[in-house]
Amino acid sequence: MSRRRTTGLVVPLEAVRPLVERWLHLIPALSQDVPPHVTVLWPFLEPDAVDHAVERRLEALFAGAPAFDVSLGAVGSFPDAAFLSPEPSAPFVRLTELVWHEYPECPPFAGAYDDIVPHLTVALDPTEADREVIARELAPLLPVRTQAREVLLFDEGDDGVYRPRRTFALGARAGGRAGAGGAGAR
Repeated sequence: MSRRRTTGLVVPLEAVRPLVERWLHLIPALSQDVPPHVTVLWPFLEPDAVDHAVERRLEALFAGAPAFDVSLGAVGSFPDAAFLSPEPSAPFVRLTELVWHEYPECPPFAGAYDDIVPHLTVALDPTEADREVIARELAPLLPVRTQAREVLLFDEGDDGVYRPRRTFALGARAGGRAGAGGAGAR
């Protein structure tokens, strides 16, 4: 029996790429087409379940959520990751709750955690030495200020690689732009 493929929703933060690209080798190669981001909801639906109606619903949900300024100002750590902490974190939590409320069958991280903790992953399963280098080298470069302007929907392909599928603008009015990928972009 094959593993179920999935989609995900993330807020891309390209301004962070120059800071974190040195550690891309510590992110699985299958995820490297997805830009630096804060996760909104993963796993989401299976790719074939994300039809035009789902995309329209997501577009409407995100159009009602404002774009916002964000600052990544501290290096943090989970047992399996090193990350940057976004501030404010509340808008990211609201985006997660917004989609989760609409799709209750898709709890964040498949229900593995009790709390929603927005973060931008720098490295997965880093060694202690990697963690120390990441913290030491990133600390003087922080904070990084940017804007959260869109949500990216990505698909997991049959090969297991995650690829961008569509963007949705935050705060767009109905009938407004659908994000950098445009309406129906794949």
